[in-house]
Amino acid sequence: MDLNQVLSPAYLSSLKGLALKARMVLEGTMAGRHLSPFHGFSSEFAQYKGYVPGDDLKFLDWKVYGRNDQLVTRQYRDETNASVYLVLDSSESMGYAGGGPVTKLEYAAVLAASLAMMAFSQRDAISIAFGADGPEGFLPPRNNAAHLRLALQMLEDMKPNGRTDLESLFGKVAARLKSGSMTFLFTDLWQDPKAIITGLKEVRFKNQAASLVQILAPNEIAFLDGSNMELIDMETKESVRLSARHMKEQYLETLRAHTEALRAECFNLDVKFLRAETTRPYYHAMRDLLHRS
Repeated sequence: MDLNQVLSPAYLSSLKGLALKARMVLEGTMAGRHLSPFHGFSSEFAQYKGYVPGDDLKFLDWKVYGRNDQLVTRQYRDETNASVYLVLDSSESMGYAGGGPVTKLEYAAVLAASLAMMAFSQRDAISIAFGADGPEGFLPPRNNAAHLRLALQMLEDMKPNGRTDLESLFGKVAARLKSGSMTFLFTDLWQDPKAIITGLKEVRFKNQAASLVQILAPNEIAFLDGSNMELIDMETKESVRLSARHMKEQYLETLRAHTEALRAECFNLDVKFLRAETTRPYYHAMRDLLHRS
């Protein structure tokens, strides 16, 4: 059995325990590779600290000394412990499986748990936040074994609930972010792009490095086949009757335009954008997510 089978959502869904699944995904992701969620950011300025004898003089900031008569050195991200914020949209729509072996929320949880384990191994602090229009659950950033277990349990216990409001969710989470950290956002992005970008800007402008992961079920990417059917909104419970055969082309074009609009805005904001389908082996999604753009 190869990695595509062992680390597929279908196979891992038969196993119990999120920690086991995440460990298997992480091992498959790292096999023969050197990947890190902070790869490419190690030389980014993080903060100042007061100079003490023995510090490398090449990092002295003479401009600050000229202005304030104070000796300080510049620290970079690879010299400081970072905080990894894992933010999950847990609205009702994330409970949709749509022809896949797992729901979108279950898929997001495995990816987030794998990132949490990686961050822990690098001695970075882990934070978890999830909700529909605000943090229903929030775990502040820390790094110890007990905290990792708590983070994994929180991810495993999540249930889809509430109506999507990413502008509110991202905005409220942004208020809790610390500088010098990295944020991963997991959502199906089923909301007006303008509202999403408004919330995303708050995250990005908090001086965070951010990645936005759009998770979709197979039926959302390829749409449905058939004639007359009734579709029911999982969040509003509103229903509509339509012919899937006649609506498919329009739906796919609307989805393409929606995704491209968000992708373009993410490019402008220097936010990494990734789409993952819930049938895709987790380690493929992880490698794409961690690969330096």
